[in-house]
Amino acid sequence: MNDTTLPTELGRIVTAAWIGRHPGDGGDFPMLLAYSPGDGTLGGAATGAAMRDLLAAWGMRPGRLVENPEIHGTALEVAVDGIDVRVTGFPGLEISRPTSAAWTAVARERGRILLVVTARTWPEGPEAGPKETFAFVEDERTLALAATMLLPLT
Repeated sequence: MNDTTLPTELGRIVTAAWIGRHPGDGGDFPMLLAYSPGDGTLGGAATGAAMRDLLAAWGMRPGRLVENPEIHGTALEVAVDGIDVRVTGFPGLEISRPTSAAWTAVARERGRILLVVTARTWPEGPEAGPKETFAFVEDERTLALAATMLLPLT
């Protein structure tokens, strides 16, 4: 796991990366999850609400897949350097983390990644293993509060 501190009382944004299955062709696809462990000064419930408000202000809607999203005219983009991935274009926030050689190879092959940003807080997330992370990602409550984006590699 890797985390990024937001320049607000929202706390951290924690990320998890994995290779999932493309829904269209069933092949490998690079996926990245971003969420808050609810460690902001407002507390867990308020942090989730603040994250929902932030996603809405950015024009992100839960339950909707957006290809090549923009926020206030700035495109969200992904750069891969070695095994490190960096997502830019969010106002006041850059998401970055180390992944794996396999993950970055799939990202380069596909030319894009799937980014899931959920407003559901998960205090246990930073300590969770792969099994728990997949359960969190696939949980209806997580997806109901998630903005999902297909982002191009630059």
